[in-house]
Amino acid sequence: MGGKRGSGDGKEREDTNHSAPLDGPSAGMFTMPPGAPADNRSYARRVAENPPALGPLGSVPPALRYRLAEAVKTGELARVMEEGEPWFPAEPGLAELGYWMIQSRQPVEIRRRGCMWLTMFPTVETVKRLAALATNGSTPAPIREQAIWSLGYRQQRALHPKTHWPAEAVQLADEALYKLADAATTYGTIASDQLPQALRHVQADFVAAVFARAPGLWGAALESFATVPLARVLFVSIDDIPPQHRVRVLRLIAATLGPEAVPLLVARARAAAPEQRIEMLLLAVALGGEKHLPRLEDALRSGAPPGADGRHGVGDRVRERAKWHLANPGVVPTVRGLRVARTTAVIAPANRALRCAEAADDLATLPRFARYTESYVYTLWSWMVRGANDPARATTLVSAYPDAQKLVGDLYIQDLARRGKVAQTSSAAHANGLIAKGALQLAIWGRPLAALALASTERIQSAELACARALACYRAGRPDLTERLLAEDLPPPEIAGDQPSAYPGSNEQWLIEHAHDPVHGALASGLTAVLALAKGAPHDADPDLTSLDPIAAVEQRLSRGLAGSTVYLAGEFKSVNRDKIAAALERAGARLVAGPCPGTDYYVHGDNCLAQTIAQLEHQGARRIRRGELEGIE
Repeated sequence: MGGKRGSGDGKEREDTNHSAPLDGPSAGMFTMPPGAPADNRSYARRVAENPPALGPLGSVPPALRYRLAEAVKTGELARVMEEGEPWFPAEPGLAELGYWMIQSRQPVEIRRRGCMWLTMFPTVETVKRLAALATNGSTPAPIREQAIWSLGYRQQRALHPKTHWPAEAVQLADEALYKLADAATTYGTIASDQLPQALRHVQADFVAAVFARAPGLWGAALESFATVPLARVLFVSIDDIPPQHRVRVLRLIAATLGPEAVPLLVARARAAAPEQRIEMLLLAVALGGEKHLPRLEDALRSGAPPGADGRHGVGDRVRERAKWHLANPGVVPTVRGLRVARTTAVIAPANRALRCAEAADDLATLPRFARYTESYVYTLWSWMVRGANDPARATTLVSAYPDAQKLVGDLYIQDLARRGKVAQTSSAAHANGLIAKGALQLAIWGRPLAALALASTERIQSAELACARALACYRAGRPDLTERLLAEDLPPPEIAGDQPSAYPGSNEQWLIEHAHDPVHGALASGLTAVLALAKGAPHDADPDLTSLDPIAAVEQRLSRGLAGSTVYLAGEFKSVNRDKIAAALERAGARLVAGPCPGTDYYVHGDNCLAQTIAQLEHQGARRIRRGELEGIE
């Protein structure tokens, strides 16, 4: 759940919690890599002495409630935080867990995670507690840094749609960050890596006034928001801004001042470095119109480097961008898009999807003409596409920046499938680890054999995979297989307690009732509901596969033949004879395996076996040998 680790060196470090800028579905919220508490025994003792109150958690899926309770006991909260982002903010009482975690008696790592946790609950009380940590010089540095970032973080990203910053909380957070910025300006140095990056989310006149006192110091904080007085100071002081920030600051100045900036841009362009000169003149065209085109042409003739894309030189792409600006006067699209991207959690939930769609279109504009030099912009663009939930916009993004598939891969696959791009859908599904998603989309959009072929490569059994197989078999002319799949090969339920259950379990039922999950709903309702997912293939869709091998693979799976299969004996065997079962399996041509390994075909359930072990086996595709299928199993 990467965050920013900005620093005084001016290098962009957004979303560096993982190994790549877009790694993880919620990259951006947290600032440091995950890890367990430094002293697990000490933490466990504190939990036992003073357990946190979790409440009823009625707005959280049962399986996630179960995992949260276990994670609190062990202190290993990183994974459950990531899984819970789409759900936890809907349960306001869970802020109490964050308050418990940031208590001074807790280990530093748990306190830091408490600041992370509270990012999901941007209330007035939460902001007051984070501000107290951020502005206290005795707060340990890791906790203080995370508190600063959490005060600035106004993005919704993967958080539950109910996540919303009220105006009073925004004001209090801005005041706390202002105190830190004012002190840094007074001392002439920024001691916090997180502060400049957090301040990119802040739109407050008093913070802008601090920047105006030392514009060169705050180059890393200048991106989306500025007042008119600050923009004027920035333009006069542009040479004081570190070079890596100047193009971004020039766009901010232009977006803030509008036509007032044109004479300044034209005058300063003469002495500017080539890249900045071109940007200044493009902004002059954007704000002042076509009368500034001759100056742009002169600059291009005077030494623009040749293009590197093999099709158009830099000059051609600059001219194309100038045409766009003439058609969209007064717009600086990157700044306008980033203003939304930085404040999605401040926007009313009902308006977010539309605003995200508009921001995605804004951020998609300049890459038509040149790549963004700051890769974090692609991350924010990706989250705008997710906020809009638009497959077509996902394809636009991926075409400009293939690595964005790490965040929008499911939307991209959906768009490929509905446009009938069979091979591309399969390739993208494999590349992004979304095989079940791709198989289901191919089945939905009328390419059943390709769907079954893709499904046959997936070893993890899920609701999407089961639904894909069932729908694809029916559309391939094998309704008999569909009926058997729905009767005999449903996915395992998520663990929501210590005892195993049949599908749909309590977690799936909750998702059907509260989240209106279409896949679980279809599988639980049966054949008619599964078939209702189907849509017609587009007229220009790629042809389906011609091989019937994928259907044969389903038949083989349903045949439950033991010859050549692998079997795991799960749990203890007291009431039944383990050796007798092993001998019967050997006679049937099966081979025993020592553990619940991926690729195991079957398992025999002993007298006592952990529900987690059974869930692991079934998620990996292993099926239970039923009564009567083998000697010794009654």
